Amino acid sequence: MTDSAAPKTTPHGNEELFEALAEAGVPADSSPRRRAEYSYDASNYRVEPLAVVFPRVVDDVVAAVEACRSTGTPIIARGGGTSMAGNAVGPGLVLDFSRYMNRVRAIDEEAGTVDVEPGVVLAALSGEVERATAGRRTFAPDPSSKSRATVGGAIGNDACGNHSVRYGRTSDHVAEIDLVTSDGARLTATETGLRATDPTDSSATARAEELTGSLSRLAQQHLSALRLELGRIPRQVSGYHLENLLPERKFNIARAVVGSEGTWAVVVGARMKLVPKPASALLVCLGYRDVVDAARDVPAILEFSPAAVEGTDEAIVATMRHRRGPDSVLGLPDGQAWLFVDLDGDDPASVSAQADRLLERLGENGRLVQGRKAADPAERASLWRVREDGAGLSSRLASGGESWPGWEDAAVAPERLADYLADLRELLAAHELTGVMYGHFGAGCMHIRITYDLRSERGRAVFREFTRQAAELVVRHGGSLSGEH
Repeated sequence: MTDSAAPKTTPHGNEELFEALAEAGVPADSSPRRRAEYSYDASNYRVEPLAVVFPRVVDDVVAAVEACRSTGTPIIARGGGTSMAGNAVGPGLVLDFSRYMNRVRAIDEEAGTVDVEPGVVLAALSGEVERATAGRRTFAPDPSSKSRATVGGAIGNDACGNHSVRYGRTSDHVAEIDLVTSDGARLTATETGLRATDPTDSSATARAEELTGSLSRLAQQHLSALRLELGRIPRQVSGYHLENLLPERKFNIARAVVGSEGTWAVVVGARMKLVPKPASALLVCLGYRDVVDAARDVPAILEFSPAAVEGTDEAIVATMRHRRGPDSVLGLPDGQAWLFVDLDGDDPASVSAQADRLLERLGENGRLVQGRKAADPAERASLWRVREDGAGLSSRLASGGESWPGWEDAAVAPERLADYLADLRELLAAHELTGVMYGHFGAGCMHIRITYDLRSERGRAVFREFTRQAAELVVRHGGSLSGEH
């Protein structure tokens, strides 16, 4: 069944919604197959929606939002469905932007910006930018899911990626975001405020002024909390980025919208910032006895201004070899946990010399088991695949057990990461759980797949108790739980 066909079934009790969508000329697919397909994302959660809409233009989004508002129906904006915490599922109407609203509209190399629709895939975006600029510019955020994740999704959860140490999060790369509010207003969030997307739209202009006033008052009423409690660590993304509403942040509503998971408005377009692509890059792979030792060397590594500091443990490597064969992981130094450090610069000789100084410094620290430079581009790409692909493959471990997502993007300051991981290992052991650890070590941000037993009542009770205690542990270490929870 195509999205232009009438739905074969209408879920009981929702006739008003489907009538409103039909009157607006917006096809909604409520077939059992489509609802089943969109009942899950990359997380543990399963929530069947009422129907799925594939918007072709912004007017379709406005009509769908109006239909949902008038009928009290939840609305879920969805990109690639790569969320590991249920952010792309819900019981209402799903808007999937990846099918049609997926174009790169314009690339302005001189201004360093690219105009995109929300459904464009991140890897496709960076590839198109690099081709258009002869490799001089790129789009920086590069999560492991970049071959499926979309710009709209990255804006929704403030995605970062392997090179977040150098380039930060999606919020660091947003200039403007085009939005549709819950009452159907088309607004554009900028680095200094909010305006009507169409300046001739008087109702949208009035709505922009009203919301600007409300947000300004909110910031003024909570100046102390916004200044002292938010933005304290590199990966603090819990809740909303309201610190961007502060006067010293120039009332940057575009940045405040990022990470709001579609709860402020529906993203229908964006102007994103581009970054220069380094002329030369070199991967330094470091082997350690365990992830705690690896984390203790992170502050020293950060002194060398790396572009990336990513980590993984032996369970992921063993799973890669088990699932894809022994030749799938080549060139790793000795160890049971590894850091992948990307160094870059203007020429290969200076980058190589910097890598030598890094290896010497880490050798003096006494924790490094073995380190090596991976200069060959093919070898570098192969080693990065261990970090990027291994986490997904490790849902079925080489040992035969299962590991589950659900404890995602817990973050602490990088200098506190080792102590946090040591305490977290003790907590896992106390609950007889194993954690497969990987993440953005340079930003103090971890993803951990855990061997929960979610099929028994006892196992689910362990899941709930562990999650509560793990959250308390992050807070004790001055950390943050991201919007992915």
